Amino acid sequence: MAALGTSCPDHFLRTKVRPLVLDVPANAPLAQVSDRLAELHAAYRDDYRAYYQKYADAESPAMRGADPAIVLVPGVGMFSFGADKQTARVAGEFYVNAINVMRGAEAVSSYHPIDESEKFRIEYWALEEAKLARRPAPKPLAGRVALVTGGASGIGRATASRLAAEGACVVVADRDADRAHEVATQLDTERKALRPADVAVAAAADISSAAAVAEMFAVANLAFGGVDLIVNNAGLSISKPLLETTDEDWDIQHSVMARGSFLVPVPRAAGGVMVAQGFGGDIIYISSKNGVFAGPNNVAYGAAKADQAHQVRLLAAELGAYGIRVNGVNPDGVVGGFGDLRRGVGSAAGRGLRGS
Repeated sequence: MAALGTSCPDHFLRTKVRPLVLDVPANAPLAQVSDRLAELHAAYRDDYRAYYQKYADAESPAMRGADPAIVLVPGVGMFSFGADKQTARVAGEFYVNAINVMRGAEAVSSYHPIDESEKFRIEYWALEEAKLARRPAPKPLAGRVALVTGGASGIGRATASRLAAEGACVVVADRDADRAHEVATQLDTERKALRPADVAVAAAADISSAAAVAEMFAVANLAFGGVDLIVNNAGLSISKPLLETTDEDWDIQHSVMARGSFLVPVPRAAGGVMVAQGFGGDIIYISSKNGVFAGPNNVAYGAAKADQAHQVRLLAAELGAYGIRVNGVNPDGVVGGFGDLRRGVGSAAGRGLRGS
């Protein structure tokens, strides 16, 4: 049935002429599923190019891409794809309607789609092309999926807001789940999302925990299909003279800013996702000028920030081979938009505090 394709123009204009159907058993090993999907994807692209070349003439608009919008996985469900979450979600909704049309037709007699050449004339109709041409130009980060740690306040919140405004889908990750949800809801509102989570989702995460980091990426993958822009921002500042700095002061700052900053881009997290995707990406560390400036009253913070700064260099050297850029930013003192600042102690880890 899927191979016959959809019939309603509103359906196949959003879902392409037909979906890609995975043809392995539902209990097949994941490696077999992945390999077979890669083969079917390549074959789908070849078939779509052949379809275009068969019916296109000198007046036809250029081909708009040969990738499937709908992938059906028996035993699992339907995956839909698009330039952003909203487009992908709408494609899925239209294919559910297409399924209902097929089911209804089969209940009465049998389902017969419209002729393929007619589908092409509709899909590449001059009026449809004119409608597409009238759409606003895509924003600079359209099609990107960004994840911001410590995204519920301060630099993290401002960064998440700017990324969303520039067209990215954003995962707002923070130890404070309520505030992360608040920011994600605000980003949806600002971008005039049709549905909640079309633009942003929240992920509760203490980045000093490897398990929490893995769950954070699971949220991102399920919401947006992957991640290709990471802002490694979560941190805190405890400012004390050297002789008053305790083991606990040292440990908590290094657990978040040195260990946590490492856990986010390691191969089983961001690095693994980006490498598997195969189209590169960006990892940005929000470090501090204290990573290079030696001043009083911040030995633990400055040492953790120096650790982050060298992680940037080390990761850039290794991940560059995969097209993944790694850069660091060293802000000066920033206090606006943060949580409580009491007696030189910054807000809770994961809120993105940056000390001077």
